[in-house]
Amino acid sequence: MIVSKPLRLRHALRCALNTGSTLAFLTLTASAVAAEPVMAESAPGCSAPLPASRADIQLRAALPLVQNLCIRDVREGRAAVLLSAADATDERWGFLDNQGQLVIKPVFEQVGDYHFGAAAAMQQGKWGYIDLTGNWMIQPSFDSVQPFTEAGLAVVKVDGKSQIIDRKGIQVGKALDDLVDDAVLSNGVPARLSLTFNSVLLSPDGVRHVATDKMEVVEPFGSDDLFIAVDATKGYGIVDGNLTWRVQPQYTSITLDPRNPSVALAKKADGITLIRTDGSQDEQKYLTVSEETGAFWLAKTVDGIKLLNNSAAVIATFNEAGAAALRVSGDYVLNPASKDSLTLYVPGRKQPITLPAGSEPWEQITGEFLITTKGEQKKVNAIVAPSGGVIGGTQNVGWLAQISSAEVIDHRLWLRNDQGDVVNVVDATGKALLNQKSISTLEGSRIEPLTASIDAPSASAPQALALVRPGNTGSKNGAGFLRPDGSLQLDTKWQDIEPADSSNNIGQFIVRTADGTGVVDVQGKVIIPLTEDNISPFVQGYALDYLNGKLTALDHAGKHYDLPNVFEIESLGNGWFRYRETAAEGALWGIYDVISQKTVLQPAYQDVGDYSEGLAAFKSPEGLWGILDSQGKVVVPPKYAEARRINSALWLLTQPATDGQSESAVLAEITGNDAQPRIAPVAGLTVNQFSDGRILATSAAGQSWLLDAKGNIQLHEQQTRISALGDWVKLSRQPQQGYLSAQGEWQIQPVGESRSSAFVRGRALRSTPAGYELIDDKGVRVAAMPEGQWSMPPASGWSVSYDPQDNEPATRYVDNTGKLVLTVQGHASQMVDDHAVLTRADGTKTWINGQGKQTDGVSYADLGLPVDGLAFAKTDGKYGYVDAQGNFAVVPVFSAASPFDSGVAVVSTQAMSMMIDKTGKPLARVDKECGISVLYGAGSARQWPATMPENCKP
Repeated sequence: MIVSKPLRLRHALRCALNTGSTLAFLTLTASAVAAEPVMAESAPGCSAPLPASRADIQLRAALPLVQNLCIRDVREGRAAVLLSAADATDERWGFLDNQGQLVIKPVFEQVGDYHFGAAAAMQQGKWGYIDLTGNWMIQPSFDSVQPFTEAGLAVVKVDGKSQIIDRKGIQVGKALDDLVDDAVLSNGVPARLSLTFNSVLLSPDGVRHVATDKMEVVEPFGSDDLFIAVDATKGYGIVDGNLTWRVQPQYTSITLDPRNPSVALAKKADGITLIRTDGSQDEQKYLTVSEETGAFWLAKTVDGIKLLNNSAAVIATFNEAGAAALRVSGDYVLNPASKDSLTLYVPGRKQPITLPAGSEPWEQITGEFLITTKGEQKKVNAIVAPSGGVIGGTQNVGWLAQISSAEVIDHRLWLRNDQGDVVNVVDATGKALLNQKSISTLEGSRIEPLTASIDAPSASAPQALALVRPGNTGSKNGAGFLRPDGSLQLDTKWQDIEPADSSNNIGQFIVRTADGTGVVDVQGKVIIPLTEDNISPFVQGYALDYLNGKLTALDHAGKHYDLPNVFEIESLGNGWFRYRETAAEGALWGIYDVISQKTVLQPAYQDVGDYSEGLAAFKSPEGLWGILDSQGKVVVPPKYAEARRINSALWLLTQPATDGQSESAVLAEITGNDAQPRIAPVAGLTVNQFSDGRILATSAAGQSWLLDAKGNIQLHEQQTRISALGDWVKLSRQPQQGYLSAQGEWQIQPVGESRSSAFVRGRALRSTPAGYELIDDKGVRVAAMPEGQWSMPPASGWSVSYDPQDNEPATRYVDNTGKLVLTVQGHASQMVDDHAVLTRADGTKTWINGQGKQTDGVSYADLGLPVDGLAFAKTDGKYGYVDAQGNFAVVPVFSAASPFDSGVAVVSTQAMSMMIDKTGKPLARVDKECGISVLYGAGSARQWPATMPENCKP
């Protein structure tokens, strides 16, 4: 009979186990390892590397970078073992004792390791806890669990909510906040509790939406309350305002182009998918996508390059050469490929426009309009409006050839000739507002466009587009204005005209005639009779008016108010005027109320701001700002570097900076019109306003407040960051760490902006903005730590720092009194029982003692700390165990090895895991036979299963 090589090796291995010869066993294992076949990904074998993310953790704890799988590492004299279930239909977990005996049968779907006499175990999809005999301490009723801690507490989760239980399974302490996402208890007494929280999305109407499963909302998308979000697995998708996934989190990234956020680019291995602002996904996958204009994209596929609009619809398809020939002008895409015409792609239109061959974009920038020229003289031959309307092109329009300059003002195109005269005005629909009659009427006039401010009223209140003034040669039509529909309002008696208000928004104009000056509205109706000598533009609702040599104040209704006889006077709004009595340098301002005809305040201030809501800011002679009320009484003392209105109800008051103080350290506060503080002074306070008037205030330290327009605080939660997502608000509570007593109550309350270690030997390490400190079990500071980043390993009484020293890698140790006791060059592990593992510059490892002295002759690729006189060590890619002198006591032939625990350790090859004693003698092993996991004891006696499947022959 011919026996295959793997079968021969397995037979030889069994013989070695039967003899009890460790040397024979190890020799055969070395051969077996060399002959192992490569395992399929679906069957990873009995050992595997740990994730790279754990490398630094393992290095600091002096633990191996590989793991045993079929038999897990021993803890508290028990090792979890994965075996075939009794019916051989599936695999289940049980436990071995430190003699290699199966003391708990494989009946559990999953298990944790033992911690303080209890191990987590799962049956029928629910978790509970078993004792050392495998009996249920706490029946399986939880969705997830964590190990029990030294304090006798554990964290469990039911229906997505975390709770803390004792060893009887009873909830202890106060119920955790509903927003808690993860709660983690650490060993030590008291027990450290680390809390992280779900973020909350607050809609503009105040409804809260809690993001579960570690969902994080990244940024708003579109105008329909959609958001880009990422889930616990770091997959990106789209959620709606209820935080329901509209696009499942399946992408490695979803990004918006800052120049054109009309579609989102969702990326994963098979290409780029475009997501529209309604949350729908385009079916096409693209290799690359690039923004070309604010309205068009170029997307590459294997079949060609597509021109897409902002709805991800394909407008045209090109080959590489055709796409390279495309030109961009503003938001328009031009295709000059045809000899007979120019194809033009217009934003918002699926069908292109055709212009005569030879048409080229004008060199001048014309915003949302496109102007093309033709011929050697580059005469304008076409104007394309944002709507797609065309003037010229295939039709001859005579006045186009006169154009020499163009300017876009309030979404209208103003066209002028070489002399600077207006040729025409084109609106966004492509309509020319001036007809031939209007052009003839305006001949000899100066046309001056008006620009509305951002506070312009709605379209129901028509405004003038331009003022019309007589030119230098005069105009028989007089002055007036051009309306938005292209009609003219001219009067031969009007000699000049100007806006009645600098904002151009009130629809009134100051008109001068031979008989006097007055005010008219946009329909030409006289508001203030044209009989005044002179009227200045209105400021804060009032103009200065001269009549018969007397200066008065004039409101928009035409009512006159007497003014004091002073050198200089200016309107502050709502009837208040500030005045200076003399022209002397540094002359101070006083305040006069024209409505009451009384002096509010004699000249006393360097500056006075606008007056509204019965208040005005003022600047004292010492250069500091305060606030006055309507009686001129100081309601906020002048002690601020700046007093700025946030809105009609609130002020931002900024204190003076001290010498060398950074901007983020300067204190500021928010105060209401009642002079009562809304937010007390805090460093680096910034203010942002939502479109509905709400206010988001944030300090440099991350404190946040959400206020309504009147200054009432709607939201301010401790350690919660409030951020704006469009008109929505995101609440991100910062992680917290504190310490619990055995009764589940806070023994040491969480401290803001601090992070802590678990307690080890009565001390814990806490980081604060001021640095690291050691605390006792009451939370009292015991000692300050040296400068640097410190950690306290769970098995060591010494804290460790890995901050470089003199730009060289270094490890520092501090004892539990805060004293620096050792500094060594290189990266060393935690110090346990006067041993640490030092990683040299070449990557090899050795031991050092508490004085930093290296152990002679010890140098391995991986090395652990001695336990029971033995430590795992790796050489030539294999693990074994070395004694206190660094000599191998167990030959290095394994692909994985654990530290010793309870006198035993677990080792593995790719094909099997074994429990061995300190002599290297196998006590148990798990092997694969006939497709199932089989457990053998010492001497190759099968422990599990009791009988092998019938199709499995010896």
